[in-house]
Amino acid sequence: MPTRFEAYRMRDGVTPLAEDYFNPLLADIDARIAQLEDQRADLQRVIDDLTAFGLQRIDTLIGPAMSSLDQALADAMEQRDALIAAVGNVASLATQAQLASAIAAEQTARQAAIAAEQTARQAAIAAEQTAREAMNQQLLALIAAAL
Repeated sequence: MPTRFEAYRMRDGVTPLAEDYFNPLLADIDARIAQLEDQRADLQRVIDDLTAFGLQRIDTLIGPAMSSLDQALADAMEQRDALIAAVGNVASLATQAQLASAIAAEQTARQAAIAAEQTARQAAIAAEQTAREAMNQQLLALIAAAL
């Protein structure tokens, strides 16, 4: 839109400050503003139409994928619920596994202690037998010397 500044310019001592000057000037400005407002309304309609078309296009393209995704999510939730129902209390299963491991470790430690005790007893019995034999030989030597 071209500028009309020269038509609106006031000149000192030349431009009369009366309605004959201001009314045509304000009417021209009003007409130009009205034209811009009409163009703005037309542009807003175009923007609204374009937005509606874009949203419709998005719904057309993404709608089936979203529906499929919603169904997959619902299926996954059903499988999760079924798994939870089948497994029961997962925490107690973990506790049972830990308990079984602790029992096995305790049994291994107990068997090792029993084996060590048996080895120590056998060593003590062997030492006692050796000492008895030595004592018996000393007694036999004393008896032989006394006779």
